[in-house]
Amino acid sequence: MLHAIWVRHHLRPGAFWQLPRGEQLFLLASMELELEAEAKRQAQIRQGRR
Repeated sequence: MLHAIWVRHHLRPGAFWQLPRGEQLFLLASMELELEAEAKRQAQIRQGRR
């Protein structure tokens, strides 16, 4: 998950670990939602829907 945050949003792991725990959890949850939405879009495209 940290790799995805780094690649997509340019937040280095060291900077992530310096954040308060609540912000870390928020970023992880947000990244999870982003990845789930992307997977859903890709599945719809594979099924021929948009």
